[in-house]
Amino acid sequence: MNNKLHGIFLSDIKLLAYVDRAICCFRMSMYDRALEMISLTGDGISGLCKAVIGDRDYFSDFPTEAIEDMLGKLLDAKKSRDYTLLADLYEMQLVPFICSVQELIVKREDLLVFDAETYAKNIKTMRAKLDVSMLRYDSDVKDLAKPGTKAFAVHEDERERFRVNRNALLEEAMAPEQLLSLGYTVEFTSSGMMTLKAPLKPVSPKDMSDNKRRVLENEAIDNNTESIYLHTNMRVVMESFMLAGSWYDKDTTAYDIVGLGLGYHAVELLNLAPSGRITIYESDMNVIKLYCAFTDVQLLSEPNVFIVYDPDMKLLEKRLENKAGNGKVCVHYPSFRRTPYMRRLAELVPRSELVEKC
Repeated sequence: MNNKLHGIFLSDIKLLAYVDRAICCFRMSMYDRALEMISLTGDGISGLCKAVIGDRDYFSDFPTEAIEDMLGKLLDAKKSRDYTLLADLYEMQLVPFICSVQELIVKREDLLVFDAETYAKNIKTMRAKLDVSMLRYDSDVKDLAKPGTKAFAVHEDERERFRVNRNALLEEAMAPEQLLSLGYTVEFTSSGMMTLKAPLKPVSPKDMSDNKRRVLENEAIDNNTESIYLHTNMRVVMESFMLAGSWYDKDTTAYDIVGLGLGYHAVELLNLAPSGRITIYESDMNVIKLYCAFTDVQLLSEPNVFIVYDPDMKLLEKRLENKAGNGKVCVHYPSFRRTPYMRRLAELVPRSELVEKC
């Protein structure tokens, strides 16, 4: 793909994110936030339209007259401050236009979505983030064992073994064919961002015998319902912004999120609560590795975001027992469905059993 098309594709991802946030804010009568988002879309909208109109050979599916008509309506609604109409035009005309451009580029171009060098760098950064996160976790969750005691020495020994085993899993080479056979699939959405489909029962290939691996691979192939999407196939930011909005509380200073996925919901919560502390608990190492492979890993550079690998969710359970008064636990439901059962966590989703039986 040439640089011009690649630039359009990346710019559209950012543009659609601002547009979707603006739509949500308009619908909730948060006009100050909506207009803030709108102010960031002007250059992106005009740039996209100019690019599409200027390349009739590539973008022949988009009539010039229709694009100009859409731009005129958007401008008129903005000038008249008819924000209800503006939100409608954004949702019914602008968003489908942007998504169609993205889908066309995805269909026609060989998009490079995995870069081995970048992945290796991200894994190294993730390792450091996991180490810092565990240290922060231990400082937050008060243990009865005091330094110098036998119990404390046992605790430190357990932590070191856990760290070594965790890093071995993290740094193990990622085998795409094996992940695919186990039910993990990474796909482009209509927004140009990635979504992830993952098995309901996470499996660590390192811990499986060859026979057990073959059984699980055959089950995954024969029964596609064993895997679920962790994010929408459409407007990822819209979905994540709404979810983060339901979690956000101006009086909350610390958030514990169940499930990393590809991190979109955590990024949106961070945007809403930039000074808050966010700790993400993830039970599946494959998801952590796929996050490093197919996202911009924004969360890794945020000093107030912590990621805890918690394969059996015992760390989160202990955290819930020591939860601070101004803290809040936020459940990413698709991730919740994949976590090992834990009573305290299930209590946070009281209707989950009923939903699963529907």
